[in-house]
Formats: sequence, C-alpha cells, structure tokens
Amino acid sequence: MATVETLDVTKIEPRLKHPTIFKYFDALKAGEEFIIENDHDPKPLYYELIGERGNIFTWEYLEKGPELFVVKIKKNPAANTQTEVQRLNVTALEPRMKHPTIFQYFDALTPGQSFIIENDHDPKPLYYELIGERGNIFTWEYLEKGPELFVVQIAKNPEDGVGEETIGSIAAKDIRKAELLKSKGIDFCCGGNKTVKEASAEAGISEAELRAELQHAEKAVASPSFNYDQWELDFLADYIVNTHHRYIKDNAENLNDMAIKVAEHHSDNHPELNRLSTVTYHFLQDLVDHTIREEEFLFPVIKQMVAKARNPELETSYEIGSLAQPIAILKKEHDVAGEDLSFFRKLTNDYTLPADACNSYQYLFEKMKEFESDLQTHIHLENNILFPKALQHEAELAKAK
Repeated sequence: MATVETLDVTKIEPRLKHPTIFKYFDALKAGEEFIIENDHDPKPLYYELIGERGNIFTWEYLEKGPELFVVKIKKNPAANTQTEVQRLNVTALEPRMKHPTIFQYFDALTPGQSFIIENDHDPKPLYYELIGERGNIFTWEYLEKGPELFVVQIAKNPEDGVGEETIGSIAAKDIRKAELLKSKGIDFCCGGNKTVKEASAEAGISEAELRAELQHAEKAVASPSFNYDQWELDFLADYIVNTHHRYIKDNAENLNDMAIKVAEHHSDNHPELNRLSTVTYHFLQDLVDHTIREEEFLFPVIKQMVAKARNPELETSYEIGSLAQPIAILKKEHDVAGEDLSFFRKLTNDYTLPADACNSYQYLFEKMKEFESDLQTHIHLENNILFPKALQHEAELAKAK
C-alpha cells in the first residue's frame, strides 16, 4: 500500500499555502489521499475545494485542535462519482414549473448530495434565487457552458451545523458579541464562516461556555458604536473607502519603512526580523492592490445596484449576475491577509518585545498591532455585512428582471 503524504502547512509561506495544497490535490488519482497539518482549522480550504473542484473528495478530521489540526483529504474513487446523481432536463418542463421543480429537487437533497440540471440557456438567475431563498448552502459547478447546452451540478454543502448561525453573522448583528469574540481571540472576519462549536474548539473553551457568554453579552450596555448592519450598502462602501482603505494607504509606506529599518539594526540578534520585513512588504503591496480593485470595480457596481433598487428604471453598466465571482476572489484575498496576520504573530511571539528592543522596535510592534486591529474590522465589514448583502441585493434584482 502506498505511503500517504503529509503536508505541514505551517511551514509554507502564507500566500502559497492554498495553491500548494491545490497542487497536491490535483496530483491525486481517484481514490488517493494526502494529509495536511495546520495550527488552526483549515475549514476555509474545504469551501475553496468544494467551490473550485466540486464535491469530488472526502474531508476527514484526524485531529481537531485546539493546537493541531490534521485532515485527510481523499479524492473520490472514479467508480463512485456521479453514479447516483439525478439529472433534470429543464427544457422539457413547462416554463412556469421550471424553478419550482428545481427547488423541489434541491430541497429533497441531503447534505453532500447533488443533482444535475440541463438547460438551453445559462440558468444563472436560478443561482441567485437559490442564494436568496435557501442561503449559501450549496455549490454551483458548470459541467458544460453553452452556447447551446448548459449543464450545472448543484450540490448541497456536506458541512457540520448546516443552517447554524456563524460567528461572522453573530458579530455583524451585535457589537457587544463582536467585542466578546474579539476578547476571546476568536477571528470573526476571515474566520467568520465558523459555527460557535468550531470557534469554541479553536479558542480552547467549551461550546456551552461560549454560548453562555454570548447570551450574557446581550444584557451588557453597548459601548458607543456604529450599527453597520443597518446602513445602506452604498453608504457602507463609502465608509470603508474613507476609513479603512484610507488607513491602509496612509500607513502602508511608513510601516514598510519601519520594518526595514528595525531589521537592518536588529537582525543580527533577531534574524526573524528579515523574514518579517520581506513578508510585510508583500502583504502591504497586496492590500493596496486589493483596495484599488474594490474601489475601481466592486464598489461602483454595488452603488449602481443600490441605485437601481431605488429606481428600477435606471440603466446599469454592469450585468446583473456578475458579482459572485469577484466577491469570491476578494474573500480569498482576505483569507490570505488573515493568514499573513497570523504568521506575523507567530514570527514575533505575539509581538513580544526582546530586552534589547529600541524605541523604533517598540513603535513597529505597536503599529503592527494597530494595523491588525483595523484590518480585522475592515474585513469583518466586507465579509460579514457588505458582501452577503450585496449578493442578496443582486439576487432580488435578478428575480425582478
């Protein structure tokens, strides 16, 4: 029997982690497997694999924290793929029965099951109907994409806690609970898709204890804060640009220069500072590029969408139904940024200053912690409020067409 390869993800540069794992996965033959080891729950990778490769693998936790997560990923044997997948020829249905019939097929699925639809035009409006009425609990994979035949496999997510509220949505709805999660060291921005059970395991506390503290937080007097969840999306997008994007642009160059300066003066005694300086440069450059992509494409589209919702007669310059892909890409970039933040903390031992730290050394660590805090709020606003509401908005517009 062939030896199962083990990949220690903690030793891979943050931005290379997911691409490396995908290379390992793509190299597998049907029925083969490999193991990954990580210092936090790699569940975001599971959703990436489902989204980009489809429901063609199994995901088995061999060890589940709090310090070490070990997962066995196995590509499904070829003999078992799609043998029992139902096919629905939508063209054979009466027009008024098409979407109700597809919903019946979908609702009959158990988590992990899928079915295939065939149509003579792109069924993308259905995708937005499903998102709007059932939520983000499925994958959508084109097996054939026109021009005459469109074939899509729709799979219901085989996740734990289907339908359970995530910590991201909990934080979005109540600032007091967001503050509690932050005090526990629970990441609700990049890690916002976790359930309470998963988040408590990662934080090393019991689920019952975390639920009790969340419930108790409801009774606390909320500190003065903005109720972002109630804001109009165009206003929220402007706020993100003028507050968080501005913060990145105002501080990136200074932070990068400070990391270089401290490395030049202290790397003989602290060689990890050279690595910190190099990764910080790429981290900041990626973030600046990321903000430009949001400002030049995504946010103008969101503003057009909100304007059209207010005035249905308004013409838009973008195609309704085109938001999902850029948002998925931006969320992946958020995941990479979140991994970079974790990498910085590991490299600096949670920004612990050595005895010989000078004022610049201390200033660098303080600024990095400040930058981390701002970026976590920034990503939370987008991942847990702006993006899901934008997709919901678009689903409603697509339905009204």
